[in-house]
Amino acid sequence: MTAMSDKHSSNGDGQENRKSLTSHLPDGGSSSTICIPEPMGSTDFILVNDDTRRRNTTLKENLSKLQTKAKEKIRKGCTKKLLMKRLPITRWFPAYNIPFAVGDLVAGITVGLTVIPQALAYANIAGLPPQYGLYGSFFGCLLYIIFGSCKDVPMGPTAIISLLTYQAVGDKGPEHAIMLTFLSGCVILLMGILGLGFVIDFVSGPVSSGFTSAVALIIVTSQIKDLLGIGQYVKGNTFVEMWTAIIQNFQHVRVADTVLGIICIVVLLLLRALGAISIGPKDNEKKLMSQKITNKVLWLVSTTRNATLVIVTGIIGWALADKGQKPFILIGEVPAGLPNIQPPAFTGYTDEATGEHVSFSDIVSNLGSGIIVLPILAILENISICKAFCNKVYLTIE
Repeated sequence: MTAMSDKHSSNGDGQENRKSLTSHLPDGGSSSTICIPEPMGSTDFILVNDDTRRRNTTLKENLSKLQTKAKEKIRKGCTKKLLMKRLPITRWFPAYNIPFAVGDLVAGITVGLTVIPQALAYANIAGLPPQYGLYGSFFGCLLYIIFGSCKDVPMGPTAIISLLTYQAVGDKGPEHAIMLTFLSGCVILLMGILGLGFVIDFVSGPVSSGFTSAVALIIVTSQIKDLLGIGQYVKGNTFVEMWTAIIQNFQHVRVADTVLGIICIVVLLLLRALGAISIGPKDNEKKLMSQKITNKVLWLVSTTRNATLVIVTGIIGWALADKGQKPFILIGEVPAGLPNIQPPAFTGYTDEATGEHVSFSDIVSNLGSGIIVLPILAILENISICKAFCNKVYLTIE
């Protein structure tokens, strides 16, 4: 309160004036302005509230502090260290050399040829046309070149994500799967912006190990039905459902597919062991040139085992199908080229089977909790893989 007075001649009734002032004040003093209606002594009082002035000053101070903090945050964010953290390519690319390029070339060819049949199989698991598995297998790698920080993380379809996609989408078509992918990416991006990565720190080691083991079991289970050639009969979503369907349809096992699958597994294991063979002395400097060349050839054959097997079995399948013989289940025709680049169906789409219009809200409603569950499990899967490899080479996860 601020008291302002108008001076008058004193009449000696100051005590009476003070009583009169007190009688005019309400209990608690909550009134902002009190004017004494008529002179009752030597001084007239007007009480004025300063709360508005103080609020304006406090608001300006808060805005000034907020602006200062924002400038400080931006200044700290525009540093070389943070840039190298957010764009890992700025860390490893300056040190990239020819030996790295040769190793990456061999690995790229091997993984690329292996991913082709694998992506087709994962598309089948997700209940999507085979070409969508191919689309998803390479596009993420192009972005991961710039933003990737862990070389051991697979950028593309995986068994667990394919199964979760099928559980969320079902037989509703690619439009639902595309929207699920977009919304899952938005959730992961939002978690990154808000710095919610610390939530993963509360996931204990046994939980991470159990999740990794469960993923391995699901992957094996998802491949068993195709190994036996009864994939078209097994439609379960969970571990128990798939094994129940496998047992119930065991009479439909195709011998040719099973034999070919077992032979491929044995060959892969033998070629893998071939890479551990070293000819000559243990000291590399004491080895002859012929021994070094032989060891290099053995390593190359072992490293490219997946691609070699895919090419050989592909030629066998093509030769038999060209002669009219189809002892093996083939994937069939896959559309050539790339799809049209367009945003997800935010305005909805028309179902070709029923002719009904499916709106964006209907798509989100059909996806349900999969919009939250799938991105969280995708992060946990990547973290589990990173931890498994980082523990071997004593690295830390960022």
